[in-house]
Amino acid sequence: MNKTAFASILATYAVAGDTSAWKQRSVYQVLTDRFARADGNSSACSNLSNYCGGNYQGMIQHLDYIAGMGFDAIWISPIVKNLDPGYHGYWALDWEDVNDHFGSEDDLKALVEAAHAKDIWVMVDVVANHVAPIGDDFSRINPLN
Repeated sequence: MNKTAFASILATYAVAGDTSAWKQRSVYQVLTDRFARADGNSSACSNLSNYCGGNYQGMIQHLDYIAGMGFDAIWISPIVKNLDPGYHGYWALDWEDVNDHFGSEDDLKALVEAAHAKDIWVMVDVVANHVAPIGDDFSRINPLN
C-alpha cells in the first residue's frame, strides 16, 4: 500500500472524539493476536513467542462480549506491518502497510465499522519511538529508512 492509500484509509475512518468525549468512554485494551480467532478456535497457543492467530474478524465476533462487560471503546494493538514474530505489534517494519497476520485492510475497516455500529469507539495503539529489532540496518524500515 502506498502512502496516499494509507492516509486515505486513516482519514476515512478517523472520526475522533475530543478529550472530554474520550474521558466518558470505558476502554478495553485488546492485544489483537491474543484476543480471538475468526475460526472460533480457543485452544491454547503452542508458541507464545510467535503469532497465535487472533485477528480483526475474531474481534468483530466478540464486540457484543466487550459491550456486555460495559466497555464502549477498544484500544487495539498497532496495525502496521511487523517483523515476524512481532505478534504484539511493536516491531514495525512498514508504517504504510497493515499487519496481515491480523487481517487485511478491509478486515480492519470492517472492525471499525462493526464497532461503530455498536457505539464502540476504536483507538489504535501507535508507538513511534521504536521499530523492529533490525540492528543498524534502517534501510529495512519503510518509510523511515
